[in-house]
Amino acid sequence: MSEYRFSSLDLSPNGIAETSTLLTSVFGSEAKLTPEFIHWEYNENPVGHAVGFNAWMDDELAAHYVTQPIVATFNGHPRRGLLSLNTATHENHRGNKLFTILADKTYEAGLQQGYDFVIGVANANSTPGFLKNLNFTLICPLKVKFGAGVQSAVLNGKYEYTRFWDKNMLAWRLSNPKLQYEIVKQKDQFVVLAPTGKYGIRAVLGAFPLDMLPENINLKSRGGVNPVNIWMGLDEHLLWKGKLYFNFPDRLKPSPLNLIFRDLTGNNRIPKPEQIRFMSLDFDAY
Repeated sequence: MSEYRFSSLDLSPNGIAETSTLLTSVFGSEAKLTPEFIHWEYNENPVGHAVGFNAWMDDELAAHYVTQPIVATFNGHPRRGLLSLNTATHENHRGNKLFTILADKTYEAGLQQGYDFVIGVANANSTPGFLKNLNFTLICPLKVKFGAGVQSAVLNGKYEYTRFWDKNMLAWRLSNPKLQYEIVKQKDQFVVLAPTGKYGIRAVLGAFPLDMLPENINLKSRGGVNPVNIWMGLDEHLLWKGKLYFNFPDRLKPSPLNLIFRDLTGNNRIPKPEQIRFMSLDFDAY
């Protein structure tokens, strides 16, 4: 019987097409993991190309794991890290611990390339595997609120961890071929929103200084009747008192989303939940 062969990501058009085929077979066509989307996500990120590994059995792509390079301000310094993204195992190859093998190889390669942490959002089913098998730390579940109107951010708040964005990075992030984002302009900032796929409900993804608004990308300005908005993330500087927002009932959440973190340097630097700014735009929910 053949053994598995492991290789770093193939980011060529052919490799992207094979990845799209595997991801679609696992997650379904409604996930819209097209070659166009994967090329945008893996190859066009201005911080760097995706870092990950594939497992092969002969000519069949058996499993895939990928992380996305990011920059974050962590403990007062800019640091390069990885955002855990897609993992998929072909139905013929499940139960062989391929995800753990691919993740270990990915993190080793990431450290060699100068990335010193991995951050991710895991659901209730996948969280135990990250914690037990891959040495992640559970930070806390993401908070979820719903209501009307758009909350302003405290743009000069002090955080132990916050993802770094600039105009170029935002231009890439907001050119996601799967979605058309919406904006609300305020006095000195703009807020990004996205459709959730449910009628009359929008997701509030994050707020940024107005001078960081990219030009020449396909954004819609909000207008008309305000829908219900969903906010998800961590940010102790946001003030909800007096706002028409309420905590989303746990019993109505499809699955709690947990923020997880791993320090690749061995120094066990773990940010505290109350000192983290983490927005929906910081990961791949929308």
